[in-house]
Amino acid sequence: MIVKRLLRILAVTVLLVAGWQAPATASPVFSPSDWNAALEKVIHADVTQSVTLPNGDVLWVFGDTTRINGVPTTGPYGYPHDAFARQTAGTLTFKALPGPYGYGWQQVPNWSDNTYFWMSTPIVDSGTLYVLGERIQGVSPFTVVGSYVAVFNASTLAFQRIVPVPTGATGKTKWGGVARTATGWWITGTHGVPCSYGTNCSVGDMAFVPFGGLATTTQWGVHNNVIPATTNIGTTMALRRTPAGWDIFTKRGGAYGGTEIERLTANSVTGAWTVNGTWPAPSPADTVTYDVAVHPEQVANTGQILTSYNVNGNDTEYHPRFLYLSL
Repeated sequence: MIVKRLLRILAVTVLLVAGWQAPATASPVFSPSDWNAALEKVIHADVTQSVTLPNGDVLWVFGDTTRINGVPTTGPYGYPHDAFARQTAGTLTFKALPGPYGYGWQQVPNWSDNTYFWMSTPIVDSGTLYVLGERIQGVSPFTVVGSYVAVFNASTLAFQRIVPVPTGATGKTKWGGVARTATGWWITGTHGVPCSYGTNCSVGDMAFVPFGGLATTTQWGVHNNVIPATTNIGTTMALRRTPAGWDIFTKRGGAYGGTEIERLTANSVTGAWTVNGTWPAPSPADTVTYDVAVHPEQVANTGQILTSYNVNGNDTEYHPRFLYLSL
């Protein structure tokens, strides 16, 4: 018995000396319903996107926010127009992060004229968190005053400043999707054009920004009118690189264009884009859906990517829905 125990200890010692380690436990692939339920408990909001922070946690950013931890955030003067939640990587543990700039949760201060920042796209670049979004006047109806980027410390998430960014040839481009390259960032945007209700209402623009240049207007290289309105893209285009080129996922026709997500493909970001597949994006009764985002930092089965879209129409249904799309 003693001999067997000594042999077992010796075998383990040899493996450790040789550098052997027990395999790490893989993070599970959570179901779309698990994602829906986990985030719905923490926040009711729209414009849902995510990014990995320097410490490995995932930051989720949101636009208009009406409920946190089941408690309404609305007050006599409004509600937060931007909010953060932190996710422990590989889990469905989310924590809404208090904000100092209104209603207990808002992360960016309003301007002195009461315009506010409606955040959309988070990017971590060399220790700095940049969040793209729009400066908005009013609530219902509202007017987009311009496109901006808010700058934060990526480790502490402390707000530092907010500056304008280019808005394309028409001055109306709203930026919404991002993909990293070896030298910088490709960013997708759209601007509206005359259209029939819910059909062919947006044209796609692109911008390339080198690392470190997101808060410097002169560093943005904007390419106008890359994707025609006949592709029926939505307001936001989620961009990702593939072995063969590029994919875009977008809500077909925007908020009033039905209940489908479409994929567009191209060999290059500024090349010819074609529609190449659609998926259902179910909408609860009396609601609309919009603003597709992909979450490549989340675990998914081979050949799939976690995707979200926003639902709006009433407070009960006002939270993102998730699904896995095939690549």
